[in-house]
Amino acid sequence: MMPSVGALIFFVVFFFFNAFASDEVPKFNYLNPEKWGSLHPKYAACSKGKRQSPLNINTNEAVITESLQPLTRFYHIYNASLSTDGIDVEIKFQGRGELIIDGKTYNLKQMHWHTPSEHHFNGVQYASELHQVHVADDGSRAVVAILYKYGPPDPVLTMLKPQLEELAKKPCQGHETQVAIPKFESMFLNRRPRKYYRYPGSLTTPPCDENVTWNIVCKVKTISEDQIEALKAPLCEANRKRNARPIQPLNGRKVEAYAAN
Repeated sequence: MMPSVGALIFFVVFFFFNAFASDEVPKFNYLNPEKWGSLHPKYAACSKGKRQSPLNINTNEAVITESLQPLTRFYHIYNASLSTDGIDVEIKFQGRGELIIDGKTYNLKQMHWHTPSEHHFNGVQYASELHQVHVADDGSRAVVAILYKYGPPDPVLTMLKPQLEELAKKPCQGHETQVAIPKFESMFLNRRPRKYYRYPGSLTTPPCDENVTWNIVCKVKTISEDQIEALKAPLCEANRKRNARPIQPLNGRKVEAYAAN
């Protein structure tokens, strides 16, 4: 007996729905980051990659490279908002943001925080780490990372206190939530660090793509305990204790160092 038209439509819709759904990547959290690579084929680099991030940077083994240039940056940001997807807290915006590395232009896309820090210096993990994520026209990425230790409040997070409090009112919504930042001062982003470390690595979250040039600022800034709690408050419970990936193997990579004269 031939199936009815309704049954045929059902099977067609069912087939296409499942074909589409099977290609969707799953959500991840920080309870078992060592299992990210098994969650989906697109996440395979998280377990099989050889240039993964973050690293423990042994400052005595970093190679001072004369060819490295200062981090040339120019940012003019407007229409900024603070957002969270339950995994981290992020600043999104419109405007111009450029980082020049070896003559190549990377455009600033967003900034987000990890608590505690992902990168370590000489085996020491810090209270937090800010990632300024840039993307070039060819899809490659460059990240400027700034580490924070406990101490006086960070002025940027002090400015963002109202938005952080608003996000914390309804944590872990299962979708991205945003709060507008009426005035965001971006001039602090243009400051040129006198010393940084550079190495080839990956995204520190799935899909862990290995197309990232990491630039870790040597100067560690300060952040208060209250500000750390404010960064954690909007996150899902699985990520609230920590949303930092564990240290990955160096696998023979060279960490370079730039120091201004």
